[in-house]
Amino acid sequence: MWTRRGQRPVVARQIKYEWDYLYGALSVIGGEAHFAHVPGVSLDWDEGCLRDLAAADPQAIHILIRDQAGFHLRDGDARLPARVRIIDLPPYSPELNPCEQLWDMVKDDIANRIYATVATLRAGMKATLRRFWDDPSAVLSLIGRDWLQVQLNASHKTQVSS
Repeated sequence: MWTRRGQRPVVARQIKYEWDYLYGALSVIGGEAHFAHVPGVSLDWDEGCLRDLAAADPQAIHILIRDQAGFHLRDGDARLPARVRIIDLPPYSPELNPCEQLWDMVKDDIANRIYATVATLRAGMKATLRRFWDDPSAVLSLIGRDWLQVQLNASHKTQVSS
């Protein structure tokens, strides 16, 4: 914070806190956005969020490009919902994760404010998130990259008939 020389800055701060987590999935094909607020991160919460995502379009094969966080299920895990596949990003490469761009926007919109409750924090995020779940073109303009579509297509194995 900037102030005049000799003046002490006065800043509201919050020293008591609660945790809240936001899972998100953005489609590089159709531009759909899917979000889930959860009270924690774990393999169980991840499984629940993936089941919710899979249920949103039960006929689709959902291929997720994700980092290798310890609370993310890996491809081939028996707990993965049917029709959900995972492509792992290399470690320490957040710049390759499409959702990181969205998380930066959410953080910018809610930063430097005090929220009395998790509910008011979620309400503060709602306008930013709504922009993406209401407008597929906003998702595609944010994350529409050719290499993502190439990776998704390369990961979909088809049988070749002789």
